[in-house]
Amino acid sequence: MQEETKVPEYLIKYKEELITLLHKSQDSFEKQLSYISAGSLALSIGFIKDVIKNISIANHKWLLSTGWILLGVTLLINCISHIRAADLHNLTIKNIDEGKYDQLIVRKRHTEISYVNWFTVGTLATGIFCIIIFVIINVSK
Repeated sequence: MQEETKVPEYLIKYKEELITLLHKSQDSFEKQLSYISAGSLALSIGFIKDVIKNISIANHKWLLSTGWILLGVTLLINCISHIRAADLHNLTIKNIDEGKYDQLIVRKRHTEISYVNWFTVGTLATGIFCIIIFVIINVSK
């Protein structure tokens, strides 16, 4: 039979602080992602005519369209991710209240949200990259 190891009190408090910081960081991430993607989308739509004088003769318009679509997808998925994260947290709270807490399931829930966050970072970066490449190609026209 294994002896149970008692975790020192300072580590328990440290863990609680880390959890609080993680939640704050997650909230900040979602806000910043929304601001960056919405701002990039609005600025690129609003000012493209000032940067590219004649959009009708621009080359590789698909890059601009793709960039705008990806920024829109980033916003949409970020909103869905926020709702999904809240649902998963509420489910975990319910599991705790019912005495059915399973750390492995909770880790899977956190992993799901982490994958979605990385995906949205990818769509944001790719969208901005597409718009920048479009502008670089067409800025001299």
